[in-house]
Parts: sequence; structure tokens; C-alpha cells
Amino acid sequence: MNKKFIVYIPAGYPDIQFTKKILEMLNQLPVTGIEIGVPFSDPIADGEVIQIAHQTALKNNINLDIIFNLLKKIKLNSQLFIMSYLNPIINYPFGVKKFLKNLYDCNIKSLIIPDLPNKEIKNLNLNFPIIPFAAPNTNEEEIKIINLLKPEFVYYIARYGITGERKDLPFKDKIKYLKTKINAPICIGFGISTKEQVIEVFKIADGVIVGSTIVKELHTKNLKRIEKKILNLIP
Repeated sequence: MNKKFIVYIPAGYPDIQFTKKILEMLNQLPVTGIEIGVPFSDPIADGEVIQIAHQTALKNNINLDIIFNLLKKIKLNSQLFIMSYLNPIINYPFGVKKFLKNLYDCNIKSLIIPDLPNKEIKNLNLNFPIIPFAAPNTNEEEIKIINLLKPEFVYYIARYGITGERKDLPFKDKIKYLKTKINAPICIGFGISTKEQVIEVFKIADGVIVGSTIVKELHTKNLKRIEKKILNLIP
């Protein structure tokens, strides 16, 4: 598959043992990327489904070190991304050097930080690749910033608001316009929940990020059901 199909999985939901099973299952599927979500108490960009997952994972005492320890034990076929709000990163108790070492030891491709504005990425001084965001209101100045970053891909927020299942794919003209201006691949997330939407995305962008519609199934702990759900989304 030439297009990127990226799956978001919140670490520690419904428990860390099942996260391991999900990752092992994804190794057998035509998935090109995996976003591992770090639980946070105030996930402002996320809808109810992922918020519940964060709350459960926090009750399970899941933190970055537990996630790193899990990822070091699994060899994944897909590109691996850590999606975390800024707070757990800047408050990592063992310091920046240890944090970066863990990222490299786990073969993390890039970080995705939803509450970090693109213009602040350089100021974070992490010296590690960070995925920038684009949206329907992305302007020319932000496009310049994105191109200077030379990211693995750009995370395009398909709609205003929070994550969650939707049936439409708005702002298609804006996506087509950004494709002519941004030098990196563009992957579309927020509200992608059907194969029809994925097909639409693949016509105008370089990849798709699917989260809530899969996360909604994780509480069942039914690997076959979750596998079927993912396969039914892939064209």
C-alpha cells in the first residue's frame, strides 16, 4: 500500500497487557504506522471515547516509562509514533537525555504533540522529530514553518473541534491546496471512521489516521473483533 494507514492506540487501555496484544496483532496487518497515545488528565483535543481511554489508563498508573518498557520488548513492522500532550514530556522525571534515549531505543519515528503550536516546535529544543499540524485555517506563515521542519508527515486536522467519529470529510479544497504548498506527505485525522472516508482521503492526501472508531472497540478485549474492524477500514 503506497498510502499511509496509521492507527492510534491509547497505551494502557483497557490495560497494558492488552496494549501489548494489540501491538502484536497490528504486526500482522497492513498498517503502515502506529500512534501510541500517552495518557493525560486533560486531553483537550480528544472526544469522549479517547478521554475515557485516558482516564482508564491513568487509573492503571500508566506513564511514559511503562510505555517505553513495553515498546522495547516488541519489534514492530510499522513506523512508530508517540502521541503525547506536552505536560508528560516536559515533566518526564528522568530528564531530557533519558527521554531521548528511550525514544531511540524504542525506534520512535517522531513525536506528535497536539497542544504544541507549530511555531513553538523549534523552541522546545528536544532535538527530535516532531510532527506538525495543519488545519482548515492554516495560513502561509504556518506553511513556511512546516516546510522548514521537514517532517515525516503533516497531521491534517480534518475538522474543527475534537476527535470522534463523523460521516463526512469537509474542507477538501483546503486539503488539495495544502498538497500544492506543503513539501511533506499529508495524513488526515479527526473523524475518520468508515472505509468510504478512507477511500476519499486516499484520493486527495497521502495517508489517514484512524483513532476513535478503533478505540471504541478496545474495551471488548476481543482481538478478532478489533482486527475485523481495522481490516474493514482499509481499502
